[in-house]
Amino acid sequence: MKKKILLVDDEETLRWALHEALSEEGFDIENTNDSVKALAFARKTKYDLVISDLKMPIMGGLQLISEIKKQNPDTKAIIITAYGSIEAVIEAMHLGVLDFITKPFKIEHIKSVIYRVLNDSEIPDHNSNVSRGKGTENKGSQIENVDPYKQTNACFIAKGGTGTANQIFYDFVEMGKLKAFLFGSISSEVDEKYLDIMIRTGFRYMSKTGKSPAVLLKEINSYLCKNIVKRFPVTLFCAILDEQKQTLHYSPHGEDITCFLSLPNKEVKLLESLPYPLNMFPGIAISESDVSFVPKSKLVLIRSSTLSKSLRNGMVTLGRFKDAISDGSAKSCEDLAKDIKLQIEGLDELIAEEKDGAVIVLNIESGNEALWEEEMTIAMPLSNYSEVLEQFEKRLSPVVVNDYRRREIVTSVNEAVLNAASFAYPENKKGEVFLKFSKLGDELIVEVSDRGCGFDIQNYVEPDVGLYRDLTKKSGRGIFIMKQLMDRVMIQSSKEMGTMVHMAKRVICNEN
Repeated sequence: MKKKILLVDDEETLRWALHEALSEEGFDIENTNDSVKALAFARKTKYDLVISDLKMPIMGGLQLISEIKKQNPDTKAIIITAYGSIEAVIEAMHLGVLDFITKPFKIEHIKSVIYRVLNDSEIPDHNSNVSRGKGTENKGSQIENVDPYKQTNACFIAKGGTGTANQIFYDFVEMGKLKAFLFGSISSEVDEKYLDIMIRTGFRYMSKTGKSPAVLLKEINSYLCKNIVKRFPVTLFCAILDEQKQTLHYSPHGEDITCFLSLPNKEVKLLESLPYPLNMFPGIAISESDVSFVPKSKLVLIRSSTLSKSLRNGMVTLGRFKDAISDGSAKSCEDLAKDIKLQIEGLDELIAEEKDGAVIVLNIESGNEALWEEEMTIAMPLSNYSEVLEQFEKRLSPVVVNDYRRREIVTSVNEAVLNAASFAYPENKKGEVFLKFSKLGDELIVEVSDRGCGFDIQNYVEPDVGLYRDLTKKSGRGIFIMKQLMDRVMIQSSKEMGTMVHMAKRVICNEN
């Protein structure tokens, strides 16, 4: 039997778009822009779900849902609004509203929320083959798939299905070229209903103001301490992803969370996590850090008291998990999350702790797909470098119109390759330097990587501009020139993996 949904919103375009989308899913939809008419409908028909705007003329969404539930207590409810606030969420939760969605939202997102609220575990096959809601479990490793935004291979949560795992939640908000991400956990023993929904709604509402991760967590913590009488620890990780600057600003709080950034060159960075949980002290200082990333990087968050304790007391070395995570660029988020989760379960058994861990893996990359890509390799040692420069010019000429900017890019790439020849392959050592050119939006991205001995970037000192003519490659001339000519330069280097130079420049490209 079709499930009946009553849709109430005075925004006509949105209302009919939802009506059409949900009808295609097989629901029986009734819609109106009048809350009084909606109440009259509800008196004649018993609906499985009411989706209502918060602010409407005559009678608001909360009052409407309250009146409907007096007649049919089993009717489920979702609020949608452009004016979400923590206070409204609290009132809505007391009425039994099961989710609170702020505008604008994606149709696919509200579909997934509706299926979860109506206790359907999957969206039909014509939409996706990815499980929804509580998801499906692998009986061997008891892994759950939670993907409320239908991001194919972009995000995966693996957590235990034993019933002792902490309540895990996450949320994701797009703000132009910025993306805000929230990951949190609350003890399963906490009897505060819908607390995760309150936190997520506050996060969505406040993140649209463009505040930093530290400020967002500070305001969430202030609200929790003020309104939740009972004190219990809340673990939260908040991050702002700046695609333009390729920087991740983050603030993690909680003694049970471990954070990694997995880069495509198999380098792994441990992100510092503050051990102090939230909702314990209202005046706690909340700090923030930032880290550079490149496309195809992955953010790995592990919520495990066993792992965090073992790392702190030295019972487990960081290398054990770095080795597992460093292979992540070749794996999907799902495979990587499951592999790490299995390692945590093995650690739990070794230390005889209960299995309370959860792992979330999130792809970090620009939402824009490359419009153009070219790759090439240069054999070391260099034999005929004039041919190499001709190759750079040949590849870039069809794409970069402006001669001056093209020469700046060629010069910068030239310096990167010469540095590789000087530092990575000394004394005629044989090898290869790999180059990748790609166009993303109005930017040209160049990646130059060697597999040599690595450049000592930690001890690099910016050269004196006054001595420019006397600079040699060994004093950092190449890096200096790249930074002068390109809009953005990032260098990753280690003895194990060699050096990778990432450069970006805004360009004017041919229309065709």
